[in-house]
Amino acid sequence: MTKVLIVDDNPQNLYMLDAVLKAYDFEVIEASNGQDALDVARRERPDIIVSDILMPVMDGFKLCQIWMCDEELSKIPFVFYTAT
Repeated sequence: MTKVLIVDDNPQNLYMLDAVLKAYDFEVIEASNGQDALDVARRERPDIIVSDILMPVMDGFKLCQIWMCDEELSKIPFVFYTAT
């Protein structure tokens, strides 16, 4: 089963993404900001990440920058989305 890390500070957006992805039999893990996403990804190794752009603590741009510089995480596809 493909494990998807979804990152968004808006609980409604997380709920919607979670519901859609689970309907297609993806395993879903969640984070509410970029820093949480890094912590979760290093611990649980998702197969793909879907991240919002505008978030507190660490936004999606900084998360992507750190992600792509990390030797292990950079191999995992990174997808941006935004409700804006």
